[in-house]
Amino acid sequence: MANTNNLLLSVNIIFVALISASFLITLLGEKDELELYAFNNSLKNSVVIVILSLIGYSFYLLSVGKSIISINVIFFSIEGLGLLSIIFYFLELKGISFLIKIKNKKLANVLIYISIAVSVFSTISLIFTPKFFANNTGLIRYDELILYVNVILLGLIIPMFPTIRGKLTREEYKKEQKEINKMFNLFLLIYLIFMVGLIGYVIYKTAI
Repeated sequence: MANTNNLLLSVNIIFVALISASFLITLLGEKDELELYAFNNSLKNSVVIVILSLIGYSFYLLSVGKSIISINVIFFSIEGLGLLSIIFYFLELKGISFLIKIKNKKLANVLIYISIAVSVFSTISLIFTPKFFANNTGLIRYDELILYVNVILLGLIIPMFPTIRGKLTREEYKKEQKEINKMFNLFLLIYLIFMVGLIGYVIYKTAI
């Protein structure tokens, strides 16, 4: 078993060195405007995929009671970032682009309301700590996990919201932007109130 792990680590080191070298050459090489745009898009997509994968794996470890990440996972992350960036860059130069946008404004609003509801529900659950969301084998409660995942997903979907600047007049755009800011500020206010309440409750329980 030890020999197998050592062999896997050795192969991983070779791969991470080769992929890192190729990635750095691609990253630091001179590029024209089109190539730079293509590489920026490929790097953005790769970073999102790798970060979400790492967060998902980390949350999984916490949910099963583990808190140690192996060196192989770190190597896999570096390899994934470099390899995906190179692949996406090649596809971008071939005219194949990966971009997800939510074109329906009503769908965007529904996602915001769902996110608010999930944040409120999970925060209340954290305050009252019902047994239903208890995780006896893990290092994190399920309601806590839901709250963190919801916040991450919110950060992921907000940039996908419909672009309104090109479809409206200047006055309509200002009005629409004002409504969006109002909705976002309301969400932020509700979220901050519940987080402050949660922190106060934790401090109160600790002091008793």
